[in-house]
Amino acid sequence: MTLIKHESVEAVKEAVDMIDLVSGRTQMKRSGGEWRGRCPFHDERTGSFWVNPLTKVYYCFGCQAKGDAIRFVQETEALDFAGAVEWLADRYAVTLEYEETSPDADRRRAERERLLKLLDATASFYQRFLWDAVEAEAARSYLEQRGITRESADRFRLGYASAAPDRVQKAALAREFTLGELSQAGLAARGGDRFRERLMFPLTDARGRVRGFGARQMPGGRPPKYLNTSDGSIFRKSDILYGLDHARRGIARDGAAIVVEGYTDVIMLHQHGIDRAVASMGTALTEGQVTELRRLCSTVLLAFDADAAGREASLRGMDLARSKGLNVRIVRLPGGRDPADVAGDGSGDGSGAFQQALDAAQPYLTYRVGLALDDGGTRDERYDRVRALLAAAQPSVERDDLVRTVADRLELSDDLTARLTTGPDAARSGASTTVSRVRMSPRERDEKLFLGLCLEFPKRGLDLLDSLDVAHFAEPSRWHAATVVRRHLAGELAPEEDRASQPIIAELMAVASQEATSEAVLEELFWKLRLRRTEDELKTVQQNADLSLSQQQRLQELQELRLSILETLRSR
Repeated sequence: MTLIKHESVEAVKEAVDMIDLVSGRTQMKRSGGEWRGRCPFHDERTGSFWVNPLTKVYYCFGCQAKGDAIRFVQETEALDFAGAVEWLADRYAVTLEYEETSPDADRRRAERERLLKLLDATASFYQRFLWDAVEAEAARSYLEQRGITRESADRFRLGYASAAPDRVQKAALAREFTLGELSQAGLAARGGDRFRERLMFPLTDARGRVRGFGARQMPGGRPPKYLNTSDGSIFRKSDILYGLDHARRGIARDGAAIVVEGYTDVIMLHQHGIDRAVASMGTALTEGQVTELRRLCSTVLLAFDADAAGREASLRGMDLARSKGLNVRIVRLPGGRDPADVAGDGSGDGSGAFQQALDAAQPYLTYRVGLALDDGGTRDERYDRVRALLAAAQPSVERDDLVRTVADRLELSDDLTARLTTGPDAARSGASTTVSRVRMSPRERDEKLFLGLCLEFPKRGLDLLDSLDVAHFAEPSRWHAATVVRRHLAGELAPEEDRASQPIIAELMAVASQEATSEAVLEELFWKLRLRRTEDELKTVQQNADLSLSQQQRLQELQELRLSILETLRSR
């Protein structure tokens, strides 16, 4: 098992900008000393997600997700602990040291890193060749015709693959990569280089690492029109959203992503100031792509090409996105054109024809009902198609407007109009759900707030915790939390215990952030915990009808103690 040195883990934590990290998944706004936003782990309309940039922990008051930067990356990137630390180290330029490793783990990590370096070096090779080689003149002319500037081409690292059969192989071998690595990276084919005489689009993951290539045929070149890297250990087409590394901030900022089909669509939209655009790699959205988008935003605007294939892709993509809880809107492009062509219209700053199409994007239900009405057939057939959609939709102003529209278009009687939203098939499907905010009992709130304030006022908190025991807490889990906090404040936690404690610490600090805090509040809560512990014991003793002498004495002591605590609380 790979073990990263504790000092390296701490160095990673220190280097992380927590707001920068979390903002890649959800839009955050400052609220006092903390930041708030919508939770990236569940669907919600109001922000219940809390981040403290100083302690670098997060907590959601809706779904109770909690932890530190490493836990955040584990959850959002589906990585184990070591993988999350390595992910953060790569992002924040921290060099890791390892305590002990297995030969297999070392080998796999080294192999993966070498393949990523090979792919990155190859992208740079293609990029230089595009601008320096006479052979690439046709590709440069193509970019000029499409309106793609040199700046945009360099930003997306566009390149060109030579017609020569082994130019990439020779360059890679000269840098001491092997033929086996070229094959694993998807760069080699029988007889030489896999990609030849093509415009090259590096396909990167959300972190900007090159995972593969999309290669476009030049006019008069050998088919197919597009040739992609084959799926393998480094590249999976269904998981890649082209341009996501450039669009993450824009998507998280606005809470909405624009999904198009092609590489040039994305480049042109970004070039004209529309920085939320990504491409689904020429197909309908996949589950992996939708999952990635759902981590960043709540709304997806589909702007697929206006031809029949584009419409079919839109339908499949919108149904999958809605099934995952995303709000879906459809962008109708004018004149049957594709997004790249429309993006260049108007002022060139993103406020032209494409922006107008975005502003006029249709909600899912409106779009689907429009298709059902326009797809032909008898009045009865169109009525049945529309009724199936409207009956399955939740009541809304939009649905009421559509009922009136359908009644006018199909010239329906009042009876048929009334039945548009009813029937045995009116299953309430597709409705988004949210996780309701869990309410705490007064006792749970006081106990968690007390522990949170102990963390905020550590010196006094440690003194108070030392005088409490398990009976002062209503639930074993909160006594466990108290033990963790006490050991954390005393510096008694081993590194692995400290890592495991971060979700508990995050939750308690988040609870404390909701209140006006002071040492006086901490003291008051301490006395409340003592009062409840005394009252609990009083009830236990009083339930015994036949008290022994010692129990009678204890009852009197408890009654006097209760009065003393109440007097202390009243005087505060």
